[in-house]
Amino acid sequence: MRQTLAWICAVIATLLAVAIVFWFGVSPLTILIALLLLACPVLVIWMSLRLSRQCERDIRQAIERERKSRGKC
Repeated sequence: MRQTLAWICAVIATLLAVAIVFWFGVSPLTILIALLLLACPVLVIWMSLRLSRQCERDIRQAIERERKSRGKC
């Protein structure tokens, strides 16, 4: 649920960044605001990928621990 909301937030931030530049034109201030808004989707994608890699690593470690514990008995 949280991940879905984070992706929705990222999409809204991207659309808002594009809309700000479209409505107010290209100026240093609008570009700065758009870049700040675009940082949100980048952070969401980075966090999602990092968490998925961490989950995969945790699963692999748990499997290895279980195999070792069964091998010792």
